[in-house]
Amino acid sequence: MLIWLAHWLGGSDSGAPLQLVTVRCGAAALTAFLLMLAIMPPLIRRLKLWKFGEAGGKGQGADLVDAYREGKKGTPTMGGLGLVAAIAIAAVLWCDPGEPRVWLLLGGMIGFAVVGFLDDRTKVFKGAKGWPLWAKLGIQLGTAAACAVGLYAVGTHDAANLLPGNAPAGFPEGSYAKTLGGVSYIVRLGANQVGLPYLPVEYALDLGLWAVLWSIFVTVACANGVNFTDGMDGLAAGTMLVATLAFLVIAYITSRVDTADYLQVFYISGGQEVAVFCAAVAGACLGFLWFNCAPAQVFMGDTGSQALGGLLGLVALNTKQELLVLLVGAIFVAEAASVALQIASFRLTGRRIFRCAPLHHHYQYAGMPESKIVLRFWIVASLLALLALGALLAAGNLRARP
Repeated sequence: MLIWLAHWLGGSDSGAPLQLVTVRCGAAALTAFLLMLAIMPPLIRRLKLWKFGEAGGKGQGADLVDAYREGKKGTPTMGGLGLVAAIAIAAVLWCDPGEPRVWLLLGGMIGFAVVGFLDDRTKVFKGAKGWPLWAKLGIQLGTAAACAVGLYAVGTHDAANLLPGNAPAGFPEGSYAKTLGGVSYIVRLGANQVGLPYLPVEYALDLGLWAVLWSIFVTVACANGVNFTDGMDGLAAGTMLVATLAFLVIAYITSRVDTADYLQVFYISGGQEVAVFCAAVAGACLGFLWFNCAPAQVFMGDTGSQALGGLLGLVALNTKQELLVLLVGAIFVAEAASVALQIASFRLTGRRIFRCAPLHHHYQYAGMPESKIVLRFWIVASLLALLALGALLAAGNLRARP
């Protein structure tokens, strides 16, 4: 928004510094962080006044976890309202409002935040179990479907506008030629394909219309993965901070024809705005950790975890590197998988694989302190995020060069 405002007030050249992606990324992160410092104290007081606090133990047989939750009882929840507000304001200020990917990310984040808010509110006033699964999943699928259709439309629109007159002869369909700084680059547009980690772009899978269903699956899976991770002070916010920083780099790389050509990844038109959006998320998560580090003054609740998880899935889809979520978001994948495996094992055999699920509670039952679990999960998340970034470099090194 500030790009347009600078042009309007001072002419075509006045917004030049704001055109720099690195400047806008830094500004978006700083804006979101400062907004969190301003928003959270009054929000925490308001949540206490409204008695929107942690409900305590669920009474489902996990005695140690219930005791842990009883110790947190009354701590304000729904802090995700502040997270969503800070991200939205920073993104609107520093992203280019003419790029539809910005509004897809913003709309998806708010949609999943609404799902989480309704679930949080039910937990506060009607018991710890929250909304029925069918109702929650229904709204998740509806929100994800709307975003998936929008994402498909954006990819189709980009191909229709960029390829005519710029499709080089003798190259595969979807190839796009562009000259930058006197050098010609040939890249592939990411429309409805899925990039494969550690492999050049020519090995990508073309999903066609199936891309809509794939997008729905990725978005809902990420939303629930982050939701399962939100169970200890700083755990979800810290791991999400690592994930968004990794995807900030990925989005920046895919937004440039030179790096996309060299590293053999899809070129994403408008991907630079996804990078700026990721910076806003990272700044907001860092600001939230200011209040959520142990002992937590506030929890993000499902309002925040659903919003951040859905947003992570949409960011991955917008960069056409959604399979890298298996590395960048490995903690979220492991948490969700531990729940699924635990339920399946108990129903089929009557035995449990883990002492308790999600995974972080398994280590809690093993006697590991909360702070150590959280810090080690952060370390693992950081190492796997670096491994994911290495996947992009590996694809470039595997490229067949003359």
